[in-house]
Amino acid sequence: MERKLYRPLWPGFALLFTLCLVYPVWAQEENFDVSQIEEITVTATKTSVSEELSPVTAYSVDREDLDCQPSHYMNNFGEFIRDLPGVSVGQYYPWGPPWVQLRGTGHFLQRTAYLIDGIPVHAFLSPTINPNDIEQVDVVLGPSSALYGPSAAGGAVNIITRNGQAHEGISAQVGYGGNNTFKPSLSIGDRKDNFTYRFSYSGEISDGYKMKPVDGMVKLYNLGTTNYVSGASVEDNDYSYQWVGGKMEWNNHEDTTVTLALNYMDRYLYGGQENAITNDHGDSVVSSLRVAHKFTDQVKLTATTGYQYQSIPSQSNGGASLVNGVVVVDDTITETEDWDRKRIPFELQGDFILLPNNVLTGGVYFAREEETLYDYDSAGTRTYRYELTTDQTAVYLQDQMFFMDDRLSLLGGIRYDKWEYKDIYDSGSSDSTPDDVDKDKITYRGGIKFRVNDILALHSSAGTAFWPGNPKWLFQNKNTGATWREANTDLEPEETWMVDLGADITIPNWNTLIKITAYHGVIENIMAYTYEPNAPFSTTLIKTRNIGEAEINGIELYIKQPITEHLAFTGSLTLNNSEITKDETNPDNVGNELRNSPDYFGSLGLRYLNPKLFNWELLFRFSDDRYYTDNNEDLPYFHMESFETFDVKVWRDWALSEKVTLHTQVSVVNLLDEEYATEIVYVNPGRYVECMMGIRYAF
Repeated sequence: MERKLYRPLWPGFALLFTLCLVYPVWAQEENFDVSQIEEITVTATKTSVSEELSPVTAYSVDREDLDCQPSHYMNNFGEFIRDLPGVSVGQYYPWGPPWVQLRGTGHFLQRTAYLIDGIPVHAFLSPTINPNDIEQVDVVLGPSSALYGPSAAGGAVNIITRNGQAHEGISAQVGYGGNNTFKPSLSIGDRKDNFTYRFSYSGEISDGYKMKPVDGMVKLYNLGTTNYVSGASVEDNDYSYQWVGGKMEWNNHEDTTVTLALNYMDRYLYGGQENAITNDHGDSVVSSLRVAHKFTDQVKLTATTGYQYQSIPSQSNGGASLVNGVVVVDDTITETEDWDRKRIPFELQGDFILLPNNVLTGGVYFAREEETLYDYDSAGTRTYRYELTTDQTAVYLQDQMFFMDDRLSLLGGIRYDKWEYKDIYDSGSSDSTPDDVDKDKITYRGGIKFRVNDILALHSSAGTAFWPGNPKWLFQNKNTGATWREANTDLEPEETWMVDLGADITIPNWNTLIKITAYHGVIENIMAYTYEPNAPFSTTLIKTRNIGEAEINGIELYIKQPITEHLAFTGSLTLNNSEITKDETNPDNVGNELRNSPDYFGSLGLRYLNPKLFNWELLFRFSDDRYYTDNNEDLPYFHMESFETFDVKVWRDWALSEKVTLHTQVSVVNLLDEEYATEIVYVNPGRYVECMMGIRYAF
């Protein structure tokens, strides 16, 4: 298939280039006050380090940035980070989390590691944190399994929850937007001496929209992809979310800090058909307890544990079908399902200052996850039983060294992971109690950064990562029904390695920040399904194999430039080429684009902050097309077209008294009502307008 050029984005690229050249000159000519570039602490290593010293490419979106962003329909952390270089986000509202693809590694959720307050979580648990309760989102780019374990092929996303601030007080607000969407919220927080706290409630209730439009699903049916008609949205997919969050921290003014966080979510998702419920008030819980103690100036230990739980009860009907060209729904309840997952992690980490310029970090990690899935027919009789326990154990070691008055920094890390699937029961398999399966992997991460002078810093890093795959692929042998499955106990984890080289340019006189990073990587042992005819039984046999590899090349550009005292410009652009270079099962795929890996994506933004007058932000966002399959099927919703959108937000805080503040804001997302698919068979809700008003009483 012929690749299209970047022609639709040339005006945006020209604007970005012009701003890079012209705006610094304007700033110098008008002699505006210049301050140092704000120092950001990121979780790019196992210990917090200044961005100036980290050789690993990482970005942070802090609370100020979050407050400036427009309020999206079904808002989540994915919208907060999609303006960063190297970050491509797909949304499949409202079923799950945003699909964050980093540095062209593509796929869906499997090649990005997700963390909440530094603790790894299953990707589907990330929506447990409401955007109002997020303090900061860190994005670490490049393979990071040596830092965070499995699934970090393109990097990791760390969601840091909010804690109380001095005189924060009580806040209440309500928003109303398109699709009859209500967003109420209430919070209280404060800092008293050595104790901080914050508690909150947030809600989101909406009539929804037709996420899988009937005409689109019928079009797929007529093109030979018949199974999507059954789930077509003949009615709006209404939904409701309820969140409760809390975080407390205590320190003894000396060497001990204790942090406790708890986040809870209740979710109801309507399937768009009578008696079809995607999530029938399922519960999600993410909690953490962290105790850090500094024994001496050279030794600090941190112990972290928590409890993670998710329940996804659902109900299915007979589904929709095409009868004489008309979509007909069978609303008979056919099945209910209870799908639960609970996980308890534990990590003990030690930081040791061996020399004034050397920090050695070592730790052990263990997590046990128990997953159960039970299906019942309409009479309440259990028809399927699946149980699995996964134990994950890891040990890691990292060394950071700083020389030449911190102008030169070095990083090296190694990690060993072992995981075991045990206590398996799968009633759908020919062997319902298969043998335990265990695998292990060693990963690495290293880097170097050299600040040549106050203007230029050069950096390079390299790393490896792995994804263990779906455990069912290793042991499920299904020999009933029209589709059979064959287990592959020899299936090897996907492996990714990548190297990058970049430069950070700071122009102090103009307060300009420019970042340029080029990267090259390879994904080996790619896991994929193959469908083979099972002739003796006239069925289809699904096998999972390591079929080949993909090569990734790209360059990330980022600029932050003040224009006037109140106006600032930001821009990001990622040019990426992710190409399948080996496919032993289907050689015709060689040369195709890796799924969910657009060739370009980025944003341009203007932000005006003037508390005495008003504030506004305008964002132009764009992305190239993506494919759902490795064979790049040119089908509607399988081939997700490129898009460009404009988002805008205007807001102001009004001081009613010394302690009382009124907040007002208006957001318009997808201003031009652009039509595009956010993910496979899911469409964007179109233009979304939201008005919000709130009041805050400061203690």
